[in-house]
Amino acid sequence: SSLNFIELEMKAGGFVPFATDLQNPDYGKVAEAMGIWGKHVERSKDLPGAVEEFLAHDGPAVLDVVTERAELTIPPTISAEQVKGFSLYALRTVLSGKGSELVDLAKVNLRHIL
Repeated sequence: SSLNFIELEMKAGGFVPFATDLQNPDYGKVAEAMGIWGKHVERSKDLPGAVEEFLAHDGPAVLDVVTERAELTIPPTISAEQVKGFSLYALRTVLSGKGSELVDLAKVNLRHIL
């Protein structure tokens, strides 16, 4: 639903993301319309079964998996410049009245720890 890597780069640069929203089709249905096996998965509990079906299919297949938009991809090393940029992004987000986005970001990325 977004240009997520672009959003991440914007955040690391200290910018509040803008103009990164996308309206994605159901790629599973797009594949089926072209005569290819396709499946769309939105809930993590449905993923193991979908992966089994996908791998068991003999021929071309598309497995469309929706991921959490706020999930951060952590690079192998984090530079001081990235920490500074992300801190600046957080400050700008709060000042622009979008502080709830930071709460959502924390919930999504800390749920694995808690």
